[in-house]
Amino acid sequence: MKNQVNIFGVKFFNTSYEEIISLIKNKIENKEKLSFHNVNVNILLTYSRDDVFKKSLNSFTILLSDGIGVYWASKILFGINGLKTRITGTDLYYQILGLANENKLKCFFFGGSNESVKYLPGTLKEKFPDIHISGMLPREINIKEETIEKIKNSNADILFVGLGTPYQEEWILKFSELIDIPIQIAVGSGIEFISGAKKRAPAFFRKLGLEWLYRVYLEPGRLWKRYVFGIPIFMFKIIVLKVKLLVNKQNNSL
Repeated sequence: MKNQVNIFGVKFFNTSYEEIISLIKNKIENKEKLSFHNVNVNILLTYSRDDVFKKSLNSFTILLSDGIGVYWASKILFGINGLKTRITGTDLYYQILGLANENKLKCFFFGGSNESVKYLPGTLKEKFPDIHISGMLPREINIKEETIEKIKNSNADILFVGLGTPYQEEWILKFSELIDIPIQIAVGSGIEFISGAKKRAPAFFRKLGLEWLYRVYLEPGRLWKRYVFGIPIFMFKIIVLKVKLLVNKQNNSL
């Protein structure tokens, strides 16, 4: 696929919110399948060291960046040829829900806590009065044959899968063809935020690209290792890769 940015072997689709929404709309109209994932720093690091996870992630039609870390890494590595837009997964999901609301598309939500599934219908109806929810299942449910059948028979246009990494990636790899839903999205904690079960960072934090810091503040026990160790490791890997790119460029110019 053209217009990609390659970081650690992950080929990011270099696009904008508007182009993604247009692509989704086009795929649904033409009854074509599209699966995608917003990849953040943690997922990128997991990809670089886990071959099993690599297979799952590579099964997606396109991979999109998520958040400030991947965006700035692309700029450090490739300058003006890096990612052209900083994309945030949750903001993209809201735009997709807006598209569904305007075009009467059916959405199925698989994942999130029992609490998020409880809050989801009311929260969505406040923001998107005409949204059509064709089904909801929390991540706690056993993934049995009837679960797959329920999702398949929902006739949804868009499926949000929020089982967490690496389970959601493995699930989509295994069942994508079977469920036969045009748009399949791995959303991580997205259902928690969309439903209001988890609070998003204030706009000030989001504008500065510090939403991750606010999340650590809310969930230090679960997230501190990811960022305290993950960010320095990621920065080191980016610096090493940048040096390699500069050396290769110099050698090619000789």
